[in-house]
Amino acid sequence: MRKKITKPFFLFILLCINLIGSIYGFYWYRQQIVETPGILKIFVPDSPTASLLFTLALLMILIKKPRPFLMLMACAWLIKYGLWAVIINIHFLLIGGNYTFTNFHLTLSHLGMAVEGFLFIDEIDFNKNYMLTLTLLMLISDVVDYSLGIHPWLFAQSQWKIAIVSIFLLTIFISLCFLSYKNQH
Repeated sequence: MRKKITKPFFLFILLCINLIGSIYGFYWYRQQIVETPGILKIFVPDSPTASLLFTLALLMILIKKPRPFLMLMACAWLIKYGLWAVIINIHFLLIGGNYTFTNFHLTLSHLGMAVEGFLFIDEIDFNKNYMLTLTLLMLISDVVDYSLGIHPWLFAQSQWKIAIVSIFLLTIFISLCFLSYKNQH
């Protein structure tokens, strides 16, 4: 599998898919971005930011200037926000929400994001300092999102608890998984 995912043609296809996904994601968040004040706007579009970071990390690999921390951050963000969106969409279905084609599309596309993140972990040369920095950045993002109310809009107010618990648990899960993985390799 490793040889297949590092082939330039495959990387270019992934780059294009993620770039298109990023553009759509920023479009999806357009209203929330407009309504969010000043510098806080950068904290709103979590998923499109993840796919944009991944797009940039792939570009750096393609031009033979890989950036391990960028790829680490991209993979962590892909996994975190990919799984978070899957959780929120499935939770919406389970609580009897009007689960539409859009929810189905969001569930599948975000599951794809998480899979991408897991597939590329093995391609990253990272150290514990990178992981500590990454964990700190993820926690800052979580605190800003949920203390200032700029987290992604939920489908129902009753999703607040699942949203906040799952996002913090995902941050812890990803940090521990990546550290454990690094210790084994």
